Amino acid sequence: MVGTMNIILWIVQAILAIKLVSVSFSHAVQQDKDAMKQAIQKMGSSSKVWHYGVAVLTLVSGVGLVLPAVLSWRSWLTIGVAAATAILMLASIFFHVRYREKPLVFADVILFALSAFVAYGRWALVPF
Repeated sequence: MVGTMNIILWIVQAILAIKLVSVSFSHAVQQDKDAMKQAIQKMGSSSKVWHYGVAVLTLVSGVGLVLPAVLSWRSWLTIGVAAATAILMLASIFFHVRYREKPLVFADVILFALSAFVAYGRWALVPF
């Protein structure tokens, strides 16, 4: 049972890492796309700075979910990163609700649930 749960957690961590790195890329590099331009317009002129901040945080989160455990170097960091990612997703839910971006809210809820699952799983179910 522990072996299966460990595999499930690794799969979820990998999926989250890939998604978070892609979010980082879209928030930092693809700000000229129509959807990002509209979001930036809704949020105001200072939102570009917020988007770059989100890009950095999601990149760190994506890397932090897998790298410490893969390298067997301070694997406990993965638990903290997963919990911080869950908090980041709650903030993202708030912003996307505020600016009426419903499809993104749904994705944020899923990412929150997966992040919380990894944090709990690595802390209580299958600790490193």
